[in-house]
Amino acid sequence: MDSALLWIHILAAIIGFIISGVVAGWTLKQAKPEALSPAFWRWQRVAQWITVILGAAGVALYLTGKRPTDPLHLLYGALALLAIILLAAFGPDRDPREFLQGWNVNPKWILFALNVFLWAMYGRGLTTGFFGF
Repeated sequence: MDSALLWIHILAAIIGFIISGVVAGWTLKQAKPEALSPAFWRWQRVAQWITVILGAAGVALYLTGKRPTDPLHLLYGALALLAIILLAAFGPDRDPREFLQGWNVNPKWILFALNVFLWAMYGRGLTTGFFGF
């Protein structure tokens, strides 16, 4: 069971790293969030669900005694979950300006920054998980 959880955790991290990087690049390609296609939003949600699966497998591993060698690994996981909570405020049926409450900023840049941050958390989680740094 532990090895299956570990494989789920590792595969989710690798897949999430790739998808979140692609989604971040996709965001840059668009002039404004309204121009993002339904396919973009589907992939955005896939990245969010993969992060949830990754976190659930990580918590299960932690509870079964499989602790990461570097405690920062836990911080990166928590920050990734925070990023997907913030990303949930964006979507094809949501006006991000409501979430931003009058900020004078293009919501595309917030969406891009959150996706890059998620990508970076995946990357740091992978390096601390595989290499301990």
